[in-house]
Amino acid sequence: VILSWLFYAWAGIQGLVLLLIETCWIWFAARAMNDEEQSRRKALFWTATGFILVILVLYKYLDPLLQACGLQALELPFPLGISFYTFSALSYLADVYSRRCKAQDSFLKLALYLAFFPKVAQGPIVQYHQLEQELSDRTVTFQDRGTGTLKFAKGLAKKVILADGLEKVFFALQGNTTLTGTWLLSLAYTFQLYFDFSGYSDMAIGMGRWFGFHIPENFNHPYRSVSVRDFWRRWHIALSSWFRDYVYIPLGGSREGRNILVRNLLIVWLLTGLWHGGNLTYIAWGLYYGLLIMAERFWTGKWLEKLPYWVRVLLVFVMANIGWVFFAAPDLVTAFQRLGRMTGIGITGLTDEQTLFWLRTYALLFVAAIVTSGGLYQQVQDRILQRWKMNGVIGLAVFWTLILLVCLAAMVAGTSRTFLYFAF
Repeated sequence: VILSWLFYAWAGIQGLVLLLIETCWIWFAARAMNDEEQSRRKALFWTATGFILVILVLYKYLDPLLQACGLQALELPFPLGISFYTFSALSYLADVYSRRCKAQDSFLKLALYLAFFPKVAQGPIVQYHQLEQELSDRTVTFQDRGTGTLKFAKGLAKKVILADGLEKVFFALQGNTTLTGTWLLSLAYTFQLYFDFSGYSDMAIGMGRWFGFHIPENFNHPYRSVSVRDFWRRWHIALSSWFRDYVYIPLGGSREGRNILVRNLLIVWLLTGLWHGGNLTYIAWGLYYGLLIMAERFWTGKWLEKLPYWVRVLLVFVMANIGWVFFAAPDLVTAFQRLGRMTGIGITGLTDEQTLFWLRTYALLFVAAIVTSGGLYQQVQDRILQRWKMNGVIGLAVFWTLILLVCLAAMVAGTSRTFLYFAF
């Protein structure tokens, strides 16, 4: 716990103080809630939840709101990972309130749940009941260390080799107005975001295994999804599961008729967009997915199921790529301009020398991104282990050791970049 706090303090002492305040608050609130009758439990739950949400709004949304109103921003320092550990805290309070779990008697165990260094900065958002048992009783086996190290190496390679390489293409083509250049820009960001965030998640899961924690998977090859709903069962699984368990189902889910279902979907996706930030682009992105899921559920779903598998995968990938245009743009005007150019509106030509240069230079990286995101590597690895057994294990160990050395060399050389989701 102390090492996790010191790790977090590296980003700023004020953020650590805020984390400690929230930890103390929910520890006392949950213990008080555990001993009260149902009527008082509800008041305690909403009081405790309200306090945490006020802190989140104050540090994450107040300045954008003031600027939108033409007022001077307070310029409060943004605490690293506040969205992630706030949702973990809310998960704990909700699990105690619903009697899914008992209030944690040990302050240090609760502090470890919130501040555990692999996940505190960028998730995954692990629900309290998923780690409750391992906070008190866990073992670390040789297999845990080996599996965790392999997972960590894979995540680091995703970030340093793939995501950071694709980031160069994305930044170089920011001002490109050709049809091919705009598409290459959007594809670079689509793959960069996936390898950046899934890479961090893999590293967090791997480091968790070193200490005996089994953090659930956060990504399952989302770019080979066959529907929009399937995409969100594979992308950022922790966040999707959180909104399903603590917002969508408590609101009634799909049990209370079509109108309530539409309302619940819009609420969930509006909140999902807002979770990422107060910028209108995130809200538009959230509503975009809400409308897509409603359309798929009520109208296009049966039509989509009749299409060939690879057509469905390609169609869903294009829809995801369009969604990331909103995510990557600094404002809605830029987002719609890029979407227009992707359809041929407002372009200055089909391509240019700049686009062709980056396409030639990074063609192999895009191929590697497509192959890796589709899960082909995992199939090849499984085949190697099945056929060559111990020799395959040794070969893969040598391969990943070399990859790890390449990643460390890139980091030492200063060519690696910060993680995208640190901004949330």
